[in-house]
Amino acid sequence: MLRHIALLLAMLATPTASALDMTPTTVLLEKGQARAELWLHNPGPRTWQGRVRIFAWEQQPGAEQLQESSQILASPTLLELPPGVRQRVWLLPAPAAASAQPHDGELAFRILLEPMADDLPRYSLPLFSDAEAGTRPCLRTHVQTDGAAYSLHLDNKGSLHARLSDLVFEAADGRREILLPGLAGYILAGRQRHWSLPARADAYAGGRFLAQMQDGQEHELPAVDGQIAPASIDTL
Repeated sequence: MLRHIALLLAMLATPTASALDMTPTTVLLEKGQARAELWLHNPGPRTWQGRVRIFAWEQQPGAEQLQESSQILASPTLLELPPGVRQRVWLLPAPAAASAQPHDGELAFRILLEPMADDLPRYSLPLFSDAEAGTRPCLRTHVQTDGAAYSLHLDNKGSLHARLSDLVFEAADGRREILLPGLAGYILAGRQRHWSLPARADAYAGGRFLAQMQDGQEHELPAVDGQIAPASIDTL
């Protein structure tokens, strides 16, 4: 049964002694690729001991769902990193996964690095597998209103995840407002996410939303009907 787990700050690294350096911070395992690697480095001053666990990652409106998975294997699964040591972890599809039923779009997972000691940080990193070369996210957005409350809804109709940073609203007169600085979050392939928005006098009509994507470039997030205009919850 799916375990409903909010991806809270407690699952992410917090600045502390014995915090691990990780490369990359998003692991990609493309279709047909035999394996991917994750490099860990312990700058010290304490030894970091723990284990690697893999969870299938699903998104539903307003919720993140994780379920421990055997589709992706990690080697090694038990880690002991003294100060100054680098360790490579291999990530590879399980043999049974290669013969599983075909599916559309990539699969999303979370790599959890779980420490043995309660006072050491834990880490949660995204892993995406089975993406076809050349695929892209396909985002459509609309603003929804419930009285004075606004929310931005983003649908990903593509077969690749979208990683959004520095979400901006650009009004009809060209003025820009930063809504979510830094990492806004991921939208998995075929899924939807929504964020609360501050109230505006123009109700977001006539403007557009932009965000930096995983290619490092800023992109417009197209409106469902070609132009942003808020719709009441009662009319959706």
